[in-house]
Amino acid sequence: MRQAPRLLDYFKIHFIVILYAFTAILGNATEANALTIVFFRCVIAAAGLGLMLAASKKSFQVSASVLKIWLLNGAFVALHWLLFFGAAKVSTVAMCLAGLSTQTFWTSILEPIAKKKPIAKIEVFLGILVVIALGIIFSVEPGQWIGLVMGIGAGFFGALFSVINGNYTHTHDPKLITVYEMVAAGFITGAVWLSGLLGGSPGFVPVGLDWLWIGILAVVCTVYAYTETIHLYKVFSVFSINLVITLEPVYGILLAVFIFGQKEVMQPAFYWGTSLLVLTVMVHPFLSRSDSRDGVA
Repeated sequence: MRQAPRLLDYFKIHFIVILYAFTAILGNATEANALTIVFFRCVIAAAGLGLMLAASKKSFQVSASVLKIWLLNGAFVALHWLLFFGAAKVSTVAMCLAGLSTQTFWTSILEPIAKKKPIAKIEVFLGILVVIALGIIFSVEPGQWIGLVMGIGAGFFGALFSVINGNYTHTHDPKLITVYEMVAAGFITGAVWLSGLLGGSPGFVPVGLDWLWIGILAVVCTVYAYTETIHLYKVFSVFSINLVITLEPVYGILLAVFIFGQKEVMQPAFYWGTSLLVLTVMVHPFLSRSDSRDGVA
């Protein structure tokens, strides 16, 4: 049974979204490549969460069937982060976050499939609007299409692992879920990272302030934000949480312009396209509720 959200829960989810928006900025400020950022973020986060669970004397035991799903979900988390940080590296924070804002749209498609429910007609209509919005963004910044596509991919995998996590938050400790997913993501990215390190490629060893930024990513933006998000699934639906996360581009773009200045300032049409994208996913629950009353499948 889902608990009723408190006012504090609403403040928490918006604060967490600001932290999520800040991750792209931290990743862009780090000299290391996206793979290195994700690997060390996972290692530090897994170690921190493991120590917290051990200190509280909580069991690490979980059934084999559930563990397999969590480990697979860890791979989806890794792909989400790799595409997310990669998009910010190859283009701009703004373009990365514009693509990521499709996460709510992907959730509206994946959640009905996971629950074996038909996709509402309104989803198709909103999907067309999403495509139009992305088309506007692409037409304005065609030279940054790789970053946009990677951002969209990050949104897809973000929706995928969110939907999967939503099935276990009522029966398992969020920290336990997260630690296993971080371990899986760490092993996957670690294997590739080690290959790059041994090959002598640049960007595989954090230097200077990189350690501070990655530490903040791991402790504040993962151990706290990620586990608290999973905890909030107990009071909010997956879609409701991802709806608020849709504000991440808004917070992130404003922060990026403030911190990086002219580099992150885009043409006016980019903001029109991004606004349409954000507005489309934000009106979704209202249109869906109207469709439910009218009996539209």
